[in-house]
Amino acid sequence: MTIKSVLFRFVQFISVSFMALFIAAVPPASAIEFISFGTGSPAGTYYFLGAGFASMINNQVPNVRVAAESTAASNENARLMIRGEMEMGLACMGTLNGIKEQGLDVDKIRLIAVGHTSDVHWIVRKESDIKTIADFKGKVIGVGPAGSATLNVVSKKHLKNGWGLTFEDFSPKYISFSEVTRGIRDETIDAGLIFAGAPLASVMELARDIPIRILDIQPDMLKGLRAQFSNVVPLTIPAGTYNGIDNDIHTYCLPQMWICRTDLSEDLVYKIIKAVYDNPEDRDAIHPMARMYTPENAFRGSPGVPVGYHPGAVKYYKEKGFWDKRAEHYE
Repeated sequence: MTIKSVLFRFVQFISVSFMALFIAAVPPASAIEFISFGTGSPAGTYYFLGAGFASMINNQVPNVRVAAESTAASNENARLMIRGEMEMGLACMGTLNGIKEQGLDVDKIRLIAVGHTSDVHWIVRKESDIKTIADFKGKVIGVGPAGSATLNVVSKKHLKNGWGLTFEDFSPKYISFSEVTRGIRDETIDAGLIFAGAPLASVMELARDIPIRILDIQPDMLKGLRAQFSNVVPLTIPAGTYNGIDNDIHTYCLPQMWICRTDLSEDLVYKIIKAVYDNPEDRDAIHPMARMYTPENAFRGSPGVPVGYHPGAVKYYKEKGFWDKRAEHYE
């Protein structure tokens, strides 16, 4: 072997050694964790909140990418989480109780927070002969999309228990919020339900296009509903919220939950909630209802939810001094 060959092999050995040391010294790039965030109809509050929260989390939490998904809302979001096809989302209070009664394993889900309310808007054209919900008999009614709390809680349970109405008493249309406003505008439905936080851009636009009314809920009916459903909360939508509606609207709302899969890591959920709650200016700019996502509101009605809080959320609430005082914020 010549001296030239020996030198060549030595240089080769040194080069490979340095390359191996360099590769070993460079830490592997952190894997990106992808999170699917279930929302609702693009015309509803869920979608605006979910998209806004996703943007905040993506900006604040390294190596996490959250995608807001438009879905049929509450029931579908919860079911997708149970099946492992979605990591977190929004759902109406009462949703988990309902699907637990159907035999689904809700222990795969945990609470992150209780936040905004969804408000009952039963909408008709101003000239409609429907004056109260009792007048739905024989009419065509938009009751919400399949898989939503709009359909399964308000349209089914509340109409039956509050007014004695079943879907045999009228013709139900299983349509989204945007389809409800279109149906009222085109007169393909007589009344429709939009169950989302006021003020709603879609209802504001409809009220500018045509004269509408939002049905009042009579006090005795509301009292009866509250006797059966503890999470029903009286609500007044102030006069002038929607064009042409010059009187206060007396209706009701239900608290909404931010939920996630149980198997998400404590550290991840902690960072996610911190990203949203610790940046109030960005949070409040998302939608008027976003400002309701605060530690003070995070426990309202939670004793009636059949699952506990995620450890990451508990860590955050303890850090802020709310966890041990949560019973003061149940109402």
